[in-house]
Amino acid sequence: MPARDRKASTIDLAADLSTLTPERATEFLAASLEADTRSGVLRLSRVPSVIVRPEAIVNIQRQLEQTIGGSSKGILYLSGERSARDGMNPFESIVSTRPPLTLANARRLMDASALLGWGRLEISLFDPEGGRLVLVVTNSPLARAYGPSKKPVCHFLTGWIAGLGRSLLERDVLCEESACAAQGRDRCEFELRPMGPP
Repeated sequence: MPARDRKASTIDLAADLSTLTPERATEFLAASLEADTRSGVLRLSRVPSVIVRPEAIVNIQRQLEQTIGGSSKGILYLSGERSARDGMNPFESIVSTRPPLTLANARRLMDASALLGWGRLEISLFDPEGGRLVLVVTNSPLARAYGPSKKPVCHFLTGWIAGLGRSLLERDVLCEESACAAQGRDRCEFELRPMGPP
């Protein structure tokens, strides 16, 4: 199958991604994808990518929980944090994720994440002087795939948000998921606090 004409999309890349209708979002993604079945490489905005169902991530999480117990939370957190730091943003050409991350670019990155199926991320508290940030995620794919739980389960996403927060607040932060949809809540809530003085 030949790659799609990347110029076929009429979507303004500088526009607000959160305002795209489902049809326009699909058009945007389709124009951004390059699939090469001969090499087995899928590119999203020229970045090698893979489409993985959330159940695959949750299956890794459950196996880690079964094998090593509570340490699995830390491993997944650090993996998410590293993914944020190393550029988990296939839209780097339109959204700079390099420090210092501006609030506008953080929001744009959250919109791009929603476009990729990571749920709708919103900032509910931003206190750069105090080093605090609270994000809420509606429709977390990890909480949905994990199913009912007494404790929060979005450890990878918690680490990814910590990495985002570190770039946005320009200081070391610790992120904790204080509420999770897997616990029966409407959405997941993530609180970031500074790890020490600025």
